[in-house]
Amino acid sequence: MATFSPSPAPRRSSRLRSNVRPTSPPRRTRLATNNSRLSTPNRIVDSASVVSLMDIGDAGSSAGSERSLTTKSGVEYVFAKSDQLTVSFYANLPLEVTQILRNADFYRDVYSGEIDTLTGFALVASMKTCFVWQHAMAVKGIPTCYIFTCPYDVNQTNPPFHSLVPWGSGREPGLILLSTAGEIRFWDSVGIGLAGGDRYSTTYLELKAEGLVTGMKRVDTQTYIVSTTLGSLYKLVLTSTGGKYHLSSNPFSKPSTSLSLSRLIPFFSSSSSTTTQVISEPGNISAIALGSQMIDRGQEIWVLIESRIQKWVMKLEGWEEILQDEDVANIIQVALRTRFGDSVEKDDAKLDLELVDLVVDSANKIIVLVSYEALEQVNMMAMDATGIRRIYSLVQLSPLGDSFKVEAVISVPYQSTSSSGAPMHPRIQALTEGHLISIQFGDAVALCARASDYQERLELKSATDRTLGVGIMQNDSVMLLLTAATTMKVNIDVDNVLTFDTESGKTHLIKSIMTQAILYGSLPNNPLHFSFPPEVDEDSLMQAAQQLSAAILQSDPDLVRGNQDLSSQLKIRVERLAWLIQFVNENTVLNKMSQRCRQVLATDSEKLNAAYHLWTSHNELLATGPAHSVLNDAVYTYMNEYETDYHEDFMRAFFKFHVKDLGVVMEQIPNVALNAAQQTGRNIGDLLPEANRILLTVLTTASRHREQSIITYGIDLPTIDSWTSTSSIIDGIHALFDTTTRISEPPAAANQHSELHNQLPELAEVLFACISQRLERLAIDAKGEASGIERELHELQQKFDMLRPEVLETLRRGGHAQSAFKLAEKYQDFDSLAALCHRESIYPPEDNPNFARIQGYVERFKEQFTNALYRWYIQHGEVRTLFAQGEAHNAYIDQFFEQNSTPSLSWLHDLGNKHYLEAAGALLAEAQQTASLEVKHLELSIGKLANLAHLRKTESAADDSLYDAFHDALDVVGVHEALLDEFNTVVANMRGRRSLDTQADTIIKAKASLLPEKRDLTNIFRNSVKDLLQGKSLSIEDTVDVLTLKDNFDSVGDYATALHLLARCNLPEARKHAAFTTVWRRIYLHDDWKAIQKTSGVGDAELSQRFRQTALYSTFLDILSRPDEDVDGFEIDPDLALVVPTVEEISSRWPGLPQDQVERIHDDYEIECDKLGDFELEEAYSRVRELAEIDILQG
Repeated sequence: MATFSPSPAPRRSSRLRSNVRPTSPPRRTRLATNNSRLSTPNRIVDSASVVSLMDIGDAGSSAGSERSLTTKSGVEYVFAKSDQLTVSFYANLPLEVTQILRNADFYRDVYSGEIDTLTGFALVASMKTCFVWQHAMAVKGIPTCYIFTCPYDVNQTNPPFHSLVPWGSGREPGLILLSTAGEIRFWDSVGIGLAGGDRYSTTYLELKAEGLVTGMKRVDTQTYIVSTTLGSLYKLVLTSTGGKYHLSSNPFSKPSTSLSLSRLIPFFSSSSSTTTQVISEPGNISAIALGSQMIDRGQEIWVLIESRIQKWVMKLEGWEEILQDEDVANIIQVALRTRFGDSVEKDDAKLDLELVDLVVDSANKIIVLVSYEALEQVNMMAMDATGIRRIYSLVQLSPLGDSFKVEAVISVPYQSTSSSGAPMHPRIQALTEGHLISIQFGDAVALCARASDYQERLELKSATDRTLGVGIMQNDSVMLLLTAATTMKVNIDVDNVLTFDTESGKTHLIKSIMTQAILYGSLPNNPLHFSFPPEVDEDSLMQAAQQLSAAILQSDPDLVRGNQDLSSQLKIRVERLAWLIQFVNENTVLNKMSQRCRQVLATDSEKLNAAYHLWTSHNELLATGPAHSVLNDAVYTYMNEYETDYHEDFMRAFFKFHVKDLGVVMEQIPNVALNAAQQTGRNIGDLLPEANRILLTVLTTASRHREQSIITYGIDLPTIDSWTSTSSIIDGIHALFDTTTRISEPPAAANQHSELHNQLPELAEVLFACISQRLERLAIDAKGEASGIERELHELQQKFDMLRPEVLETLRRGGHAQSAFKLAEKYQDFDSLAALCHRESIYPPEDNPNFARIQGYVERFKEQFTNALYRWYIQHGEVRTLFAQGEAHNAYIDQFFEQNSTPSLSWLHDLGNKHYLEAAGALLAEAQQTASLEVKHLELSIGKLANLAHLRKTESAADDSLYDAFHDALDVVGVHEALLDEFNTVVANMRGRRSLDTQADTIIKAKASLLPEKRDLTNIFRNSVKDLLQGKSLSIEDTVDVLTLKDNFDSVGDYATALHLLARCNLPEARKHAAFTTVWRRIYLHDDWKAIQKTSGVGDAELSQRFRQTALYSTFLDILSRPDEDVDGFEIDPDLALVVPTVEEISSRWPGLPQDQVERIHDDYEIECDKLGDFELEEAYSRVRELAEIDILQG
């Protein structure tokens, strides 16, 4: 056992008396110059205390081992419990000690202490006073306190070193107090403290100049070792004279030749006289440890001095000899970097390695506690603004000749920062025969197993508390922990420590820490604070957290005490899960958890909260004595299907053990309600309120909890697998909404089922929320190219788009208009908002009851709402309302028409605002789409005038392209009107009213007498004529067909007109070229070339006259006189005119036409081709073209 003071002695005594020069030889250079240590503070004596060292001594039975560690009521107060250890209350402190320590400032008031399991006594020492009491007696009540005056010097800033003297079980122990200046006080019995403690003997160490005491170690009842800052060791010996004990002190001395038997008989000595003499260099001694006893009953002493380890031997003859003095810094630095890799600083100076303490086991293995600086980048992430983090490790060394070798390096689950509490020098002890090492820090005690990966840390909760001593009961595997607030007992299960499994053990250990935090962390008198060890493993953390959460969800008896009051039991489980995530956040390890892990934990908490509120609601229903319960049926159905064990109260069993499947039960609620109505003959309206209430309670509670826990759990929305937005849940809520609407919508039913009527807005809100959550999740999953996700996303989005207006209108119609508006606003369904705002008076806008609401939406949502508003006006024929909005809407209307091409209306807005060019462009675009010939003519005329108004307004040059577009479009209208006049002359001669088909047939007989042999082209011609007679506008291709399929006996110039129309239109290139070819083919077919070319008895003049009477000549005369038409296909010779449109080109012109009809049209083109093939037009073609050119030149 060792006892500790807040810090070790200074490394250099000159720090206390800088005006005194040391007389000792120069010492080795320190490993680093940075003295700012948090748990290892500056070694300046006037700002830190000096450590007291005390070993376990005899490993026999201890005074406290036979005591029953219970309170007066016989109940053991447990502060922490795991498979490896149990921490419980052991004993109270004396009142005198409690009063002193309660208000102590451990940064200013330095205290040290120890708890001695050999004597059964404990002590606490301040600068001037030492308090001693029997801790074993304190188990039964408040112990007697013995008070002593400490040796004190005005320059002293630290309590004295102390050691109890074990006389045996028959009498009270003695007490030794040793000041840092070397004054020793000895009390033969602590009982003297009851009388003031004035009877003591005083002795002084003969310290060298600047030398200060750094520690005291008990070897046995009569022998003690004292260490100093200059590397000197002293031996204190208790001797009895006349029945009275006296304390003498002597420095470690080399053997005298005349007195040493080993010098005469070398083989009796462990070291031969021929062994090279080891010279001890001066240095600050920070630790002393007892080694094994030698054959000649000598005692090995191991000393930690700066970065060196010394081995001494204390001979029975009374002299001491140093056998080894080895610097181990280099091998430890190498071992640390080998063990921990890149996480250890490469620069030795920055590493700042410090050897803190050591202990030796029975196998002569040396365990050294070391500390070193963390990497700078780690410091930046892991510490507060004022602290420098230090990392601790245990290094196991074994002697190797005159040196040492490193056998193992073990990380210590503790890292010091400025928030680590009052500073003290860490000390280590060996437990359970060296299998376990305890490391005492100022605010915690760490435990590290040597034969397994087990590690634990007992951390004090209060910032005003600190550790004062650790005592070991080796035979019982018990550790006693003395703090400023209480004394605790730690029972260690050695077997579980040794069998700790590395693979599953880390997860189990993390789970154990969290379990203890949940079960014991909230106890008001628990002095322990639970936290994770540094560098906690991420996978172990996540597995442990999920396992613990699942266990709480399933009412694991180790975590949740049995309770028939289910409300109380559910509430406790809710609090357990809240403690779990709170603990994770307090330890700042949430960032080590994956998003899926966080959401699993949050989902468990959601379900448990929802279950608690559902049970509360069900309790209220049970109080009314219902004849039937939908929840009862749903839970029974679930338990009957999934639960194998019998439960008399299946409802409570579900809420205790199956809350994880709450979503499964919720999916069954709609069907259960419907089936119950059918099976029992009850009205569905009687069961529906409870079914709605169940789903609303669960889903709204879960949603509210999720919103409140986003930051707590660090959740990224949308959740990965949301149990509240499955397809079954969505369908179920939708079904309940529809059924509720059907039952409650009529006025009489609304009065009869007022609860159902009032549930509609909540159902709608939950339905929208579930669908929205589902859509958000699917949108993210679709980016990952998951199979079938895009289709599901598209279908659900379509369903939601169709469903929203229906649901919102249902709410409005049912008297829940405000709820409808609220939902539409929340989901920014602007189309529905526009519709909801116009269910009453619409024009003028000021008479609309929602006029102020509309203006508010315009200011709030701007173009998002105005676009939907104007779209609604257009779709519902309320154009007048659109243009009656006032000047404030002009900018929004402009933007609307820019984003939504509506030229049929936008030109009116543009003209009204004198945007003539925009109006002209809109009218031109609209005219191209207008079917009515009369409207087209009007639009083109107004558009042309608007263009001229723009030119006059801006006084700019005309836009030839726009001007030509209007000119060409009006030409097309002129062609339509000419055709219509031509056909109307035929229809005018008909008597009486004739059907449109009759009129078309009459026109075909009169104007297209040669067409009937081409059946399908005749049908095309007939349909085009009918459209013309109805005042419709034809497409360019249809217009060309009408111009070229009729006889043209008196209108041969229509062929050239057809060519000009094609030359100026926009068509796919292949179709355009096919149309040119068809026109030229029909030009050639217009005349009887066989008769024309019969030249027997015909002069040249007559032949030329025949050529001039052909359609070909007329066409050439027209097109050659206007050479500006330079378009591919504008002129095609007879050979190329034999090419007919392909089936693909025909299908492209008439999409959707049956294939057989397409083939028949192709056959009609072939008929034309065959006729043309019968003519030989090569010479005639050239001659006709030549005549046309000559006639054009001659004017």
